[in-house]
Amino acid sequence: MSTSKKRLLYIAPDHYSFYKTILEGFEKFSDYEVQFAFSNRAEGFKYKNFGQRVYNFFLKLLTGKNIKKIYEKEYFEKKINEYEKYDIAYINRPDILTEKQLKEITNKCNKSIVYYWDSFEKIEGQFETMKYFDKIYSFDKYDCKKYGMIKGYNFFYNSDNSKEPEYDVFFLGTYDDRYNNLINILERISSQNLHAHATLFSYDKGLSKTVNHKNISFIHKIVPFNEAFIYNQNTTIILDIQHATQVGLSFRPYEALGLKKKLITTNPYIKEYDFYNPNNIFIWDENTESIPESFLQTPYEDIPEDIYNKYKLENWVKTILS
Repeated sequence: MSTSKKRLLYIAPDHYSFYKTILEGFEKFSDYEVQFAFSNRAEGFKYKNFGQRVYNFFLKLLTGKNIKKIYEKEYFEKKINEYEKYDIAYINRPDILTEKQLKEITNKCNKSIVYYWDSFEKIEGQFETMKYFDKIYSFDKYDCKKYGMIKGYNFFYNSDNSKEPEYDVFFLGTYDDRYNNLINILERISSQNLHAHATLFSYDKGLSKTVNHKNISFIHKIVPFNEAFIYNQNTTIILDIQHATQVGLSFRPYEALGLKKKLITTNPYIKEYDFYNPNNIFIWDENTESIPESFLQTPYEDIPEDIYNKYKLENWVKTILS
């Protein structure tokens, strides 16, 4: 007698193509048949012509209706209703969904899981969605303590460090309020005769003309999440600069872990993680003037294999869905 395969409903926004890595992980490392749906856009939507785009503009202006939004809603309903029931629902950014949609989704699933990749302070509306889920993860330890959530962790998905690095220290990120701190750190590192560089993303194509620095280059097309590791393969040391209210770790420490590269970070909370090793990770604080030569001259020290394996995408998938 054959048994039907278990089904997983995965819902996420298309932000930096982050969903692709997790989707691939679910499909490759779980025993579920995965049904995926975007929460913030519809696959395949495209205006038929310029006239339809103009028509939609006036439709929104005069009636409040939006062809694109109607299409997205129909797409979402079709996707989640392709099957009557699911064994598990896993959702990123549930605050994007309506209360009606969240009720509909969780009623179709035997178990619902959410992972809050940002703190409640950073993204409003997340707290209100907690009540719809059976298993709740957050990367923010203070939110976990305050709201009784499970402390989650990130993962790495690439371990190929065979490329000969171009830079000694490198940072990939967005142009934001970390810029002045970034410049200060890059200049101090450069003064040690190290090749330090940062590539920053911004939609503003004129920014490179007004904000000009020898250690900075700008890009105006978002680097997909599953391609960011390519930049970090090209450096000896990865630089990580936390946001002002950030407590949890970004993906950079995990990428450094996977690639077995040293890390310089401004996030002191990294000391609380089991893969922290001062030989591999240097914490830059407000009193730091330079990187110690002892850190620069010693080779990367392998961490215990069980800890290294713990942060592989495969194990992240198994933990989240358990």
